[in-house]
Amino acid sequence: MTSPSSTDRPDTHDVRWAAVDERTWEARCGSDVIGTVVFRSRYVVLLGDGDPAGFHTSLESAKAQLEAWVRWRSGPPGEL
Repeated sequence: MTSPSSTDRPDTHDVRWAAVDERTWEARCGSDVIGTVVFRSRYVVLLGDGDPAGFHTSLESAKAQLEAWVRWRSGPPGEL
């Protein structure tokens, strides 16, 4: 599983989304690719290592899953 750089403590506002093509969206924190959302028959969340992490009926919900994962990996505010 790919995680954001340990020296950075990203917040969800640090997640940048880019459309790769009409069926693929890439999520980045800084220079790290943290995951991808691909539309097949549903929106599939893939972590940075390519492992499927979830299936959704909306793009917004798939993006929210990755953004929540970033918050979880970052830990509580002020904790290093």
